[in-house]
Amino acid sequence: MKIINFSLKDFEKNKNNKDNLSNKILYKMCQDYPLHTNPEEIRAKILLIGRVYAAAIERRKNKKNINEDFYEEVVDKFIKFNQNNNLDLKLQTLRNKEFNEDTLKDILAIHSELVGFFKKLTGLEKRSLASKYLHFHVPIFPIYDSRANATIKKIIGGSIKNPKLLGDKRYSKFCCKIIFLYNIIKQQIGENPTLRQIDTYLVNLANKNLSNQEENKYKKQEE
Repeated sequence: MKIINFSLKDFEKNKNNKDNLSNKILYKMCQDYPLHTNPEEIRAKILLIGRVYAAAIERRKNKKNINEDFYEEVVDKFIKFNQNNNLDLKLQTLRNKEFNEDTLKDILAIHSELVGFFKKLTGLEKRSLASKYLHFHVPIFPIYDSRANATIKKIIGGSIKNPKLLGDKRYSKFCCKIIFLYNIIKQQIGENPTLRQIDTYLVNLANKNLSNQEENKYKKQEE
């Protein structure tokens, strides 16, 4: 991989999130209720994270029941998923660890399991929801969405060659580019950036690019 277009100045300018308080509330919720054993806690977390980040789990391929009934099904199956896959234990082992090549293997494995679980529930992969849900429980999970993915491709290029990394292919490729960028920023600023800062940087660049495209479109229409 290689840098295509990265400026530390742009990163510093675009790393701050205007929704900082909203995010703090979600982080605090998952910190106070980190487990997946209590139905009420699971319901609150999947509901609030999904809806705040426009990735609600009730958006599904085959909608056979109303949302309230569906959330009951989600909660019941989430408890069983945790029991069968030791999700709480796996997340606990990652807390207070750094985002690096070693922890990336576990990150991808856990994310892949959750994507598989969501797909059985919804008929959709829900990789974005899985990444966001896991991130608020353990912030070293990179946040994936289409805007961040499109932007990172413009910043980091080149082929990804790491056969040892298993999991959702799209998320795996995205994370490989994220860790490459993470290490570049770390080297240049002399400290670890947060995955939240990197996500905010990528999304802000994507939004500015979209705004510029809309502005240019209107200018052409006026000419």
